[in-house]
Amino acid sequence: METAKTKTFISILLVTALFMSSCRKNEINLVPLTHPAGKVILVFEHFADGKPLLFDTLLYSTSLGNRYRVSDLQYFLSDIVFHSSGGTNYTITDNDSIHYIDAREKPTLEWDIKNPELPAGNYDSVSFTFGLNEKANRSNRFPNPPERDMFWPDILGGGYHYMKMNLEWKNDTLQEPLPFMFHLGIGQIYSGTTHDPDSITGFVQNYFTVTLPGSGLPVKEGVTCIVTIQMNIERWFDGENAFDFSAYPMGIMQDQDGMHKACLNGRKVFTCRVDIVQVKGRN
Repeated sequence: METAKTKTFISILLVTALFMSSCRKNEINLVPLTHPAGKVILVFEHFADGKPLLFDTLLYSTSLGNRYRVSDLQYFLSDIVFHSSGGTNYTITDNDSIHYIDAREKPTLEWDIKNPELPAGNYDSVSFTFGLNEKANRSNRFPNPPERDMFWPDILGGGYHYMKMNLEWKNDTLQEPLPFMFHLGIGQIYSGTTHDPDSITGFVQNYFTVTLPGSGLPVKEGVTCIVTIQMNIERWFDGENAFDFSAYPMGIMQDQDGMHKACLNGRKVFTCRVDIVQVKGRN
């Protein structure tokens, strides 16, 4: 038979177990692990010849004597990475690590990064992918405009434009400006000498990585780092390859040679500025 002492002993064990369980739960809830972190905002600007880009004016000239004006400029940046002095890199996952920019649309010119907050520390540089890599660049990813309207035809490789820059240009031999589609995306390999989509035998991934010069920044708790990324339009045409519009009637969208030259120039198109803003009410 169960004695009174046995009952008392069992009761004490149960009470002790409940108390210890309650303490463990309280310890988990009351001692969260936190790490100092800072806030980062990316701002996008567009310049030509050292001044803010002016649309729809035949104001600019290349080193080869092609005058041009810009009517539209839209593009994707992705895989923003902050490279830490300690050897750890942090990739932005906010918005699936993709940001769409339309140089005419102010709301697209700022990316207030929500995820992740960057751990406090010193970062050597910032880099990004211009365009979208193979994994990210899939057709029908964006169901709504304006991103949807950046689609790249499936017959040409699918996915989306890395950039649409629509221009008009002229030289001394032309009476009137001609349209030019300076469009970047997946390239094509053709079996013949013409750019017939039916003769495509393969595709070329033209996205590329840009490491921003002078993009080192200190990230501290209670401060916001504003990284202004500036696209310098003239460098698309006068970089590693002097770009002659007359060599590509109408544009480079289906011309891998033209897109390749543009991408080589594109690695030097961007510059940046870093500003540190103290958050009021915090040290």
